[in-house]
Amino acid sequence: MAPPVRVAPLGGLGEIGMNCLALECEGRVAVVDCGLLFPPGGLGVEAVAPDLRWLEERRDRVGAVLVTHGHEDHIGALPLLLRAVRAPVYGPALALSLLRPRLEEAGVRAELREVRPGDRIRAGDGSPFAAEFVAVAHSVPDSCALAVETPQGLLVHSGDFKVDERPVAGRRTDLPRFEELGRAGVRMLLSDSTNADRPGHSPSESEVGPALRRVFDGAPGRVWVTCFSSHMGRIQQVADAARAYGRRLALVGRSMEESVRLGLELGYLSFPPGQLATAEEARDAPPRELCALLTGSQGEPHGALARLSRGELAGLAAGPLDRVVFSARLIPGNEVAIGQALDGLARRGADVLWEGHRTLHVSGHAQEDEERLLIRLTRPEHFVPIHGGLRQLLRHAGHAASEGVPDGRRHVLVDGEVLELSDAGAARVPGGVPAGRVHLSRDGGLLPLAHSVVRERRMLSEHGLVLAVVALDRATRELARPVEVRGRGAAGLEGREAELAAEAGRAVSELPAGERGTAQVEAALDRAVRGWFRRASGRRPAVESLVLEV
Repeated sequence: MAPPVRVAPLGGLGEIGMNCLALECEGRVAVVDCGLLFPPGGLGVEAVAPDLRWLEERRDRVGAVLVTHGHEDHIGALPLLLRAVRAPVYGPALALSLLRPRLEEAGVRAELREVRPGDRIRAGDGSPFAAEFVAVAHSVPDSCALAVETPQGLLVHSGDFKVDERPVAGRRTDLPRFEELGRAGVRMLLSDSTNADRPGHSPSESEVGPALRRVFDGAPGRVWVTCFSSHMGRIQQVADAARAYGRRLALVGRSMEESVRLGLELGYLSFPPGQLATAEEARDAPPRELCALLTGSQGEPHGALARLSRGELAGLAAGPLDRVVFSARLIPGNEVAIGQALDGLARRGADVLWEGHRTLHVSGHAQEDEERLLIRLTRPEHFVPIHGGLRQLLRHAGHAASEGVPDGRRHVLVDGEVLELSDAGAARVPGGVPAGRVHLSRDGGLLPLAHSVVRERRMLSEHGLVLAVVALDRATRELARPVEVRGRGAAGLEGREAELAAEAGRAVSELPAGERGTAQVEAALDRAVRGWFRRASGRRPAVESLVLEV
């Protein structure tokens, strides 16, 4: 009998982002991707990572980390993982180039090993896993799927992919190789579900270029374009359109500058001499001669798009003659932040254009027809949808059913649920593995925030704060003066402070003299304030009690 293989998603199944998957067999582990999720903002939380404790506890068993591509939702949490897990990281050139400065910023040293499509690696000495990297088209070059050899047969992990016969940067999806794998026998297919609820076939990236040129045609002022900074194909098409209409290109935002530098260095971008304008040249250029590429396409408060909408870009401002192009996907959860930025630009008189107007953006993820094509090519015995919210996972499982994958062989998992593949078939493992979210703030690098800190911040933001102060005679433990109550953002308190203070004072006075220690008095104040709010309004503000001895 062959040893069983366990598939354990730690992130990316049940949400869009935070992708991380572990494969375990005979006590050895291989990790596929380790990314971040970016929340809509607030509470000082700038990113969310998967809970990696399960992997950290098995740090000596992790033989390799396999990276499919260079997007933040696939590599952004690697500095956290590699701080504890000393395993080599295998990935495409661009992904490792994007990862390297993040590791340096975090002070983490790691062994990065570049791979190309067709390369086959062993996931650690004596590991039961060996992986082949297979080229796929996506919105960042060098993207790969994985064909993982295991004791239980071949597992194919699609990575993020689409079927694009005319990509602008990077390779086409290697459909013939997927067909070969299918003929050889695929025990399990794990496939990208991001666009499972979109019927048909995703448009080619090459269709964006003509739409961009129509935007530039006749534009009377500056043209501002925001897109993901890693989207080399999009950046190249913006640059080509700008050049066709006699405009130089300015880069606004550190990540855009870094990505363009890498793109030129690795050969994914090509600009003629003089195409790029310095910040000073951009400020001095006539509006009709400038195009600016901006970061912040998801409305990030500190991104260039949001700063432009607030008039905070030094020497550059959007005005009534300008056109602003939103050339990116609106990631669920970011609708409000993006809407605020675009509304701010419209308020300044700019003509704001987005995907709904014309083909100014196409997705890098497969839609239904492409997902079903991959299932037909690989002919998997078992199917697991990955990378998506629950509704996308369920829809993708429905596509697999339509392609003939029978009941009992379609497995919809969410983070923490473990599927074991054995000679007898596939079944969930009771209990699964610990999975959750780690909130991060950017204070000298991405640092974890304690759950209690986030919980308290949320409570303060939703219900406000009440401060109750009591002064006790040090000798007699009697009230030296009446209790004082102050509120900050606590609805229902205004005008009733004296009523609450009196109730809190009675709670302290009713304590026996021998039970008026600091901790006991603080607890009595806390109970009194919470009880008053519960009866008065049903609200639950944060309560801080302070006992002074005089």
